[in-house]
Amino acid sequence: MGITMSNKKKSEPIISTSSKVTDNPKYLPDRDHPMSIDGDFTIAVVGDIVQTRMIAQLDDAAVSAALEPIRNSDFAIGNLEQAICDWRKFDGHHYGVGAFMIMAHPSIADDLAAMGFGLLSRANNRLSDFGAEGNRATDSHLRRVGIQPVGFGEHLSDARAPVYVDTRKGRIAAIAATSSFQPGGEKAFSAAARIGNSNGRPGVNSLHVNRTITLPPKAWKLLNELVREASYAFPLNYAIQGGLTVYEDRIQILHNTYIPGEKARYQYTADRAETDILMKEIRNAAAYSNFTIFTLHYHQWNIDADDPLGGFHGETSEPPDFLESLGKQAIDNGADMFCAHGPFDFRAIEIYNGKPIFYGLGSFIRQPYLQEYIPWETYSAHTFTGHDYESVNPIDTTIPDAEFLTTRTGRHPARYFKGASVSCDYRDSRLQRLTIHPVDLGIDGPLSDLGTPRKAGRKRSEEILHSIAEYSAKFGTKVLMSDGLGIIEIES
Repeated sequence: MGITMSNKKKSEPIISTSSKVTDNPKYLPDRDHPMSIDGDFTIAVVGDIVQTRMIAQLDDAAVSAALEPIRNSDFAIGNLEQAICDWRKFDGHHYGVGAFMIMAHPSIADDLAAMGFGLLSRANNRLSDFGAEGNRATDSHLRRVGIQPVGFGEHLSDARAPVYVDTRKGRIAAIAATSSFQPGGEKAFSAAARIGNSNGRPGVNSLHVNRTITLPPKAWKLLNELVREASYAFPLNYAIQGGLTVYEDRIQILHNTYIPGEKARYQYTADRAETDILMKEIRNAAAYSNFTIFTLHYHQWNIDADDPLGGFHGETSEPPDFLESLGKQAIDNGADMFCAHGPFDFRAIEIYNGKPIFYGLGSFIRQPYLQEYIPWETYSAHTFTGHDYESVNPIDTTIPDAEFLTTRTGRHPARYFKGASVSCDYRDSRLQRLTIHPVDLGIDGPLSDLGTPRKAGRKRSEEILHSIAEYSAKFGTKVLMSDGLGIIEIES
């Protein structure tokens, strides 16, 4: 006997004790997502913070002037690229490379609070340096002084979840993620979900990004000849793993896809599933807060199509394509501000639907050469940034730590030591203006002051503001310069 399927609608109950209320609270995105802070509200924004010495208490007019925008704001945010813990008492271990292993004394957390920071992103490639123990200690010290950390969690949902800070002006929400990882750290320190019998894994909120490289005709021909002649040149750890796959129209080598074209180009694709979940979390945060921030740490870059170069010398200031679309998508889903950091210099600002997008906030405090914690890898024989170093006995060596750190680790150029903070002024939930405050991080010395932010002098301010204005002009943003400040007026 066959089963007959009925298309009839279920009849309404004659009697029911269920609620018939229709004037219950409702979630209305058009109403609930936009910023909702009355009156005047100022949020200060900075990029990377790498701090090993206390500076907030310094009797230095230039330092006080650099910190003034942070202290005078209603709320201030930044990106903390280090651990905070007393290394003499630390019961964990280091996992990072032998360079810039920053574990600062807990007093640094107090100093950051004294400056006026209310929230710091922890989602960046340095989160893996001292493992879960270092991250727990860092977050604990930040919370101890009233700073809310965001981006690290005991499992994936924890790392992804928005955090909230209640201020006298309203509730601030933030979500932080990173698209860049330390070598070998992506699998170990990306947070994993709790599912089935697995209790997950502590780590960072990750956004995975794939890169496609367009090769002009000559380079495409040479690569095809190479992979066909020597496929063995692209091995992975095991024979059953594929490091190379050749298709008719593309070549896959490890994590990069190569395609033919007229000019060299980098293109990026963010993981769709991870992006969708990030957007859901932004919508959650927007519904439950008065102001929503999405912050991303990245080290993907573009190259000059007319003069493509490799490595450090090939990086251009234009944001990668995925970052532009991600920033706009975040705002469309309820974010009031998109903050990107990773590149060490300050890059473009775009105003999208009345909301600021920062494509690279540069550095605000940069003291990696003043670290006390020096791992054994720095003394041992290793190759780093194209230089080969011999082993040195750390007990008998006469070389000062300062020389080790400035020669045997990454050599940051002078432009990495100038930056800015930005004051974002709102009135009745509408952005009125952005004020850019240039800072000088002391590349000219002495070394003890390197990385400490000071109000930039006239010449340095002009250099910083001119570059920001040039980068931003491509996005239709006009930066006016007045008394050493950059001003972006928002059209109503």
